Amino acid sequence: MQKYLNRIQQTSKIRTSLFNENGNEIAGQFRFNHSQKLIKQALDSNKMEVEFSGESAFVFKKAKTDKGNFVLAAEMVRPRLALLAPTPRTRLLRILSVILTAGLVCYGLARYLASPIVQLRDATKKISQGDLSSCVSQAFGNRRDEITELGKDFDEMAVRIQSFVQSQKQLSSDISHELRSPLARLIVALELARSRAGNEAKPALDRIGREANLLNEMIGKLLFISKLENNVDESKNEKIDLSELLNEIVEDANFEAQNKNRSVKLIQAEKCFVAGKPELLRSAFENVIRNAVRYTNEKTMVEVTLRVENQNAFIIVKDFGEGVPEHLLSELFRPFFRTASARYRQTGGVGLGLAIAERAVQSHDGTINAFNSKDGGLKVEIKLPLHSP
Repeated sequence: MQKYLNRIQQTSKIRTSLFNENGNEIAGQFRFNHSQKLIKQALDSNKMEVEFSGESAFVFKKAKTDKGNFVLAAEMVRPRLALLAPTPRTRLLRILSVILTAGLVCYGLARYLASPIVQLRDATKKISQGDLSSCVSQAFGNRRDEITELGKDFDEMAVRIQSFVQSQKQLSSDISHELRSPLARLIVALELARSRAGNEAKPALDRIGREANLLNEMIGKLLFISKLENNVDESKNEKIDLSELLNEIVEDANFEAQNKNRSVKLIQAEKCFVAGKPELLRSAFENVIRNAVRYTNEKTMVEVTLRVENQNAFIIVKDFGEGVPEHLLSELFRPFFRTASARYRQTGGVGLGLAIAERAVQSHDGTINAFNSKDGGLKVEIKLPLHSP
């Protein structure tokens, strides 16, 4: 029996043993911790008992002979393919691996498709904020699809817009410079005409003088806007005390407003500092405050406040005039824009004050916005980042 079992193991690689009814091994070399339990089960059930452990399957089968009952036991190593059998655990691992693989592929595909769209969106935001030098096609690399073509068209559009805006700014600057010389000669000729003309020509000459002064003021402001837009101001930034600067401007504006039966008052002024160019900020604040004095109702007071919040300084100028139609609020800072009620010459101004204020504030990384106040009038809010030592 022992030789027979050894021959089986050599030919089929299956280890076998023979046990009697008492569980004693008669032949073979079988070592299994649960052999006694399985031997008893095989004798009682008269069926094949199988148990798996690691990569092996242990089989116990009852054998009836005229010498009594025996149990034949065998240990069979499962083939490698059997290890891949769809057990519950392997099924779960397969499902998880499929989900993970599909998720990674979908994520990569989504990134591949969405990345240029995100870059295109960022470039669009930059253009909307005034940065016309944004280009996106170079960031797309060697892609050859419709999105790349869209990026190239977008870059071409941005270049054309930039060229158009630049030429418009240059034209405005050139025209303003060219008008300065004939205007200066016109003023000199006007003075000569006044000295030679009689009293009958005085009203007409005075009217010409007023129009010349208005034209001179307009040209000066156009040149100032052109300088702000082209960043040709070479003066260095300074540490500016906003409360002190606003106090000086309000005093001067109040002195001028009293002649128009109006007043200006600094309601609140928290001590704070910003970094910038004092003359530019002075021009911005003066234009906003004088605009408020011009359009506030008689016997009313223009209120100016300065408060600090979240590392920003907020300057709020509020008048008590008729306000501005909601759909025109965004147009207030456009050059030469004047609302319908302000188009009469007697209101003064040439429609460039708020445009200058906006560009001066933006050159200090700030923002300026206009709102209609609930209790009437217009409220202009300027936000500037505080000075960081």
